[in-house]
Amino acid sequence: MRLSHFSLCLLTTAICTHLYADEVTAPSLQTKKADTQLAPIVVTATRTPKSIAEVAGTVQTIRGEEIAQQAGAGRKVADVLAQLVPPLAPSSGTTSNYGQTMRGRNVLVMIDGVSQTGSRDVARQLNSISPNMIDHIEVVSGATSIYGSGATGGIINIITKRADKSEPVAFQTKLGMTSADNFRGDSLAYQVGQTASFSHDKVDGFLGLDYTSRGSQFDGNGDRISLSPWQGSTMDTDTIDVNGRLNFNLTDHQSLSFGAQYYKDEQDTEYGPDYSYLKTKTQPSYKAIKGWSLDNQPFTERYAFNTQYQNQNFLGQILNVEAYYRNEKSRFVPYGYSADGVDVKQSQSNVDYAGIRSTVQSDLKVAERDLKLTYGLDYDWEKDHQWAEFYKPTNNGLVYTATGETQGSGPDTQIQNIGTFLQGDYALTERLNVQAGVRYQYVQADTDSYLTARKPYTLMAADSTDSDKFLFNLGAVYKLTDAQQIYANFSQGYSYPDVQRVLRDVAAYTLTTSGIAPITVNSYELGWRLNQDDGLNLGLTGFYNTSDKVVQFNSDRSVNIVDTDQRVYGAEANISYPFMENYKVGGTLGYTRGQYKNGANNWHELNAFAISPIKGTLFAEWNNDDGYGVRAQMQAIKGTDKAYQDDQALKAAGLTDSNSAAEIKGYTTMDVLAHFPMAKGRVDFGVYNVWGNQYKTVFAQQAAVTNANTLLAIPAEGRTFALSYTINY
Repeated sequence: MRLSHFSLCLLTTAICTHLYADEVTAPSLQTKKADTQLAPIVVTATRTPKSIAEVAGTVQTIRGEEIAQQAGAGRKVADVLAQLVPPLAPSSGTTSNYGQTMRGRNVLVMIDGVSQTGSRDVARQLNSISPNMIDHIEVVSGATSIYGSGATGGIINIITKRADKSEPVAFQTKLGMTSADNFRGDSLAYQVGQTASFSHDKVDGFLGLDYTSRGSQFDGNGDRISLSPWQGSTMDTDTIDVNGRLNFNLTDHQSLSFGAQYYKDEQDTEYGPDYSYLKTKTQPSYKAIKGWSLDNQPFTERYAFNTQYQNQNFLGQILNVEAYYRNEKSRFVPYGYSADGVDVKQSQSNVDYAGIRSTVQSDLKVAERDLKLTYGLDYDWEKDHQWAEFYKPTNNGLVYTATGETQGSGPDTQIQNIGTFLQGDYALTERLNVQAGVRYQYVQADTDSYLTARKPYTLMAADSTDSDKFLFNLGAVYKLTDAQQIYANFSQGYSYPDVQRVLRDVAAYTLTTSGIAPITVNSYELGWRLNQDDGLNLGLTGFYNTSDKVVQFNSDRSVNIVDTDQRVYGAEANISYPFMENYKVGGTLGYTRGQYKNGANNWHELNAFAISPIKGTLFAEWNNDDGYGVRAQMQAIKGTDKAYQDDQALKAAGLTDSNSAAEIKGYTTMDVLAHFPMAKGRVDFGVYNVWGNQYKTVFAQQAAVTNANTLLAIPAEGRTFALSYTINY
């Protein structure tokens, strides 16, 4: 083992030395190539193209090269984003992004502008596409209503790859492998990716396939990591992702495209949790015990289709219309195991989601100043169905035999949303832009009759409820210079609670009596940014958001919607600075704190599922024009006991609530990533968690307390090595 670590140090040193030697021995009279760097364009923040400098808010574009650099074989989108997005909570390391909030609120995840976050939230949105299929990602921080429900903390819009229009026909092949530092055969992850595209004047197309097979995972002590018995794990899984798009240029002003995706991530493991502690009444060992036997193991499977039509001269305006459909099936880990041999449940959720979204952009002149109006109409429909199958567990919870009995997990539910909006952007002066908008939203929820999942079993009648809301935003951007802006923004966002989840683990709730209603978040932010093409890039943002309702998850798996005030505030910073021609250093910092009014009407700290501890990153990298590069990066999570101490004080006063908080222990990880050209392609090499630290993610620490199951506090991965080869031809 020590020899392998020493070899790693030699290899890293050799690469760095070689790269540095190439740089310093280059001819001194060599001039740098002139680059014309265009301002990054984002569509997500406004539903129409706009440069970041024009947006009254905190926005970020993550380029495909950055994603490829971070995404070793087997890594998820959640891991990449946690490293690069300051306000996003750390990755859970599981199949789930539950608890991965932004600014203390939920995140709306989209793929090509299509929402992946409906009312039924199975928290697998960031486990629904391979990083190899992504062209870039747009991130908007803070509440916004421009896309409807779900974006109370921000938006993550994943843009898939398109045809390479610079080549009539183009292909890309990627081969990758990742290993734990024990280099065991069962610890390996393999990746094979292939894309193909063609482009002609009137039609172009793209087709990509990515397959990844992951082995077992090992912690910093070299022990095999156990299956997480709640949200599942990424170990011993096979993932296939197929993406395609066909685009037709109908006329000089009109285009029509069709996109489709099939994605399946399925687990097949022989190693389960060590439930023996339930009998011995001792602390769990967290060992992975061989012998896990379950016919239908956890998986995520989804089909998605969308059609996009654009007309750039529709009555002198730009018209975009998009229609979409998504079917998603998610199966979970069996839950409810206890030493007394009671049958356990394994649930599966099926979601159908369809809709249409239209946007019109009109450019006008008012008082000889530019006025851009964007307006549109949205409609979406969602149908949720979930059930559970019963199993008889034996052999300390390792072997599961189906009993043939099934049970509903909440009522079959239909959600319909109709929204219309108007957004304006007016140039008051050459340097000052004011942005304002309003959205009207109508929501209707319908539930079928159902039998409650908790005793006494009660047949609940079908029910229906509806609500509507107006949501407003107002912001301004002032350009201090062409590269520097300050901005202020107020925006309202809303989310509709997970109806099926709220009504699942209860004795006798109906849709009407459950308290389900849209939750409105008022978001305020003030920021300053400096973006220089070849110099310092710096952003500072302060934010504050409030709501008058809180969704609380209880240790008995029930959910409450509580009428109480909640506030979240904090600050974000990002910086990068290039120097000595090919070098760059930088980092990010995210600070979030939040409270809610408890039963004693006092402000009470929110736990780590809502509020991420302080997260900071640092990086240093070197790249040259010949395709060589190396990057060292660190991520530090600060420990916190504020919510835990608040929780203990509340219990000491004889009061309890549903905000059970963990004492979060901080941790730091470091990665080293390198790339270089070889055989007309590119080799990427990475070492993740270089120090081999033994730690538990924030998610694991909090989950063990929220669910009163210490087995959830499983360790994270130790040191891993990733190697890949990519060639374009």
